[in-house]
Amino acid sequence: MSAWTDHVAKWRDCTACPLCRQRSNIVLARGQVPCDVLFCGEAPGASEDALSLPFVGPAGHLLDQIVDRALPPTVRYALTNLVACYPAEAKARGDNEPEYSEIVACRPRLMEFVALAKPKLIVCVGSLAWNYVEHDAYGRVRGANVIQIVHPAAVLRMPLAQKQMAVQKAIVILRNAVDSMLQ
Repeated sequence: MSAWTDHVAKWRDCTACPLCRQRSNIVLARGQVPCDVLFCGEAPGASEDALSLPFVGPAGHLLDQIVDRALPPTVRYALTNLVACYPAEAKARGDNEPEYSEIVACRPRLMEFVALAKPKLIVCVGSLAWNYVEHDAYGRVRGANVIQIVHPAAVLRMPLAQKQMAVQKAIVILRNAVDSMLQ
């Protein structure tokens, strides 16, 4: 068995927190593993829960556009979230965020995936990911630099002029970090 297959087998039936009762499917990752760049968001949404893949809903489509414009085609990347289960109850309340205890319960899975992915750069998608991806004072995790970009779901809620600026800013931040990584 491959390391990825082992990872999936270990986590596919996870019951470490109450989110396991809210999900239809576990949402581990998509992309290439190992990778150069790892995107880490907050939590799966309804589309992600249905398809068992992260960033496949409207926000994911916008993130794909940002990535396509910022990364050279030779850069391998993968996407995951702080938690691998859809926080349906939080979404229904309008919170849109997993609880602290749920993030902590899923941290071993995330750190195992980071070790498996071996990224040179970790991109925290949104402030919640930035706050909970454990990085040192220099913005590094396991030898990878860590940066933050705006969450595309937040961009989708902005007025049009702000959307364009937010997307351009995310592209520039990402492109600059990748250029530094490649040097």
